[in-house]
Amino acid sequence: MSSLLAGGDEIPTKLSGLPATVEHGDLTDLARHLNNPVGPVWNIVTQHNWTFQKGFPSTAYRVQYLMNFQPVLPIPLTREWNLVMRPIVPVESNPYVRSVDLAARTVEWRRTGGLGDITLEPFLVPNWRPWLILGAAPSLVLPSANTYNLGQGKVQLGPAVVVGFLTKQWIGGIFVQNWWSLAGTHATPVVNRMNLQYFLFRMLPDAWQVGFAPNVLVDWRADGKNLVTFPLGLGLGKTFKYGVLPPIQISLEFQWMAWHPDDFGQRFNIRFVFKPVVPALVKKPIFD
Repeated sequence: MSSLLAGGDEIPTKLSGLPATVEHGDLTDLARHLNNPVGPVWNIVTQHNWTFQKGFPSTAYRVQYLMNFQPVLPIPLTREWNLVMRPIVPVESNPYVRSVDLAARTVEWRRTGGLGDITLEPFLVPNWRPWLILGAAPSLVLPSANTYNLGQGKVQLGPAVVVGFLTKQWIGGIFVQNWWSLAGTHATPVVNRMNLQYFLFRMLPDAWQVGFAPNVLVDWRADGKNLVTFPLGLGLGKTFKYGVLPPIQISLEFQWMAWHPDDFGQRFNIRFVFKPVVPALVKKPIFD
């Protein structure tokens, strides 16, 4: 997304993967681009979520841990188009119901952990306007989970679209994905679900930022009382550089589920994100 970086006369610098202002030490400018889901800077995201769940059949909070390993790898195809690879590899630790004793009215809970379902998204991103964030991709979910408690057991496919804006002080937008199951085990239900992330960040002095980026979850096949999980969030972040190490962005956000399933589901979430910048392996347009 080279034209998201600044004026049009910086093409050679922008194709290196870093804005000219960033290469001259402007960490606040780098922070803006690291908040862009399809931005021009190579970075390796690890997103850690501690989600507190409650509801039938649990009367107590039970914690799910989810770590999403999400590299953002922009590859310049031409001076007008980028291909942004966004694989998502989840590692999870989930509570689940092992058994139910109806006579004693007790539920036995266990925990399982391991690899979840991997998502692959090759975004096509145009460089049309300096302020515009825009990209679209097919989103493919692979049934790679270790057990049925960590995934959905289905090959899933659907669209992914991101639309937003980028200014010196603000960055915001929506990132929506929807999946339908195509194939997989008959032991798990058919999938039709949406994940919509809405994000807004205000850039502050010294590369600090305040904002939010929660994920709205919709299960289109659920009944009305379990259809939507809608969080409200607020967090604080900082981009910094130490010595010869590459720049790093860290952030911490608290999210409260204003709407949630009546049955077992999310109630609130604590999210920690760690984003180190890595050198771009492809710096010049492939088709120039």
